[in-house]
Amino acid sequence: MDPKTVRGLNALNRRFYDEQAASFSETRRDPWPGWQRLPALLRDRGGPLRVLDVGCGNGRLGDFLCRNLAEARSTLTYVGIDASEALLAEVRARTLPCAAVETLSRDVLAGDLADALADRRFSLIALFGLIHHIPGEAHRRALLRTLAGCLEPGGWLVFAVWRFEAFERFRRKVRPWPAYNATAQEPIDEAQLEPGDHLLPWGPEGTALRYCHFVDAAESERLVAATGLAVVDRYAADGREGDLNRYFLLRMGGGSPG
Repeated sequence: MDPKTVRGLNALNRRFYDEQAASFSETRRDPWPGWQRLPALLRDRGGPLRVLDVGCGNGRLGDFLCRNLAEARSTLTYVGIDASEALLAEVRARTLPCAAVETLSRDVLAGDLADALADRRFSLIALFGLIHHIPGEAHRRALLRTLAGCLEPGGWLVFAVWRFEAFERFRRKVRPWPAYNATAQEPIDEAQLEPGDHLLPWGPEGTALRYCHFVDAAESERLVAATGLAVVDRYAADGREGDLNRYFLLRMGGGSPG
């Protein structure tokens, strides 16, 4: 995928979240069932806990962890990164009972993520609802590789891939790129798209569009391999059928959950 197409797809999603932040956030209030395994990853860690939530949205992961790590709240720092200022404002408006809450306004495709984190290391780095918005497999691998380098010894990198293409209810919603390009100010070069790249509508009217990539099983394994971390677990959770998302628990130095 060439840089122009990457920029175009990224701009499409930036516009979507700028325009739909409030309505999107309203549908993202409750924790996903797949998160239930996360508190156990942190309970037995000694010292301060530092959580990095990449693509944090309205900060509901931070809220979930604080509610489920009552004994560790005084040592927990939650850092949320997102490109949407409107969603970051919601994070700042939350009252999270933890040691500290930080927000960073960053487009993770900008290439300065490691610098922005200022050599800090984290106990847990999470990417939920994000991988499918990163254009180009090379960029998805690079992002995970960068984040793996931001873990403290024994730290966890946890990401989920959205399996939307596996379900008919999502497949029938896919919009054709030619129809989008006919009216778009920044048309997308279809020849540059990768297998699994789709245009999906949002909302009751279906007029708000966003770029989503379906990460298949083979690519999932390539993404895992790019981190250089040990795979501790893989599992499916969420959605009507209980398998809408596929989770990967990776650890610096290996080991078992908890």
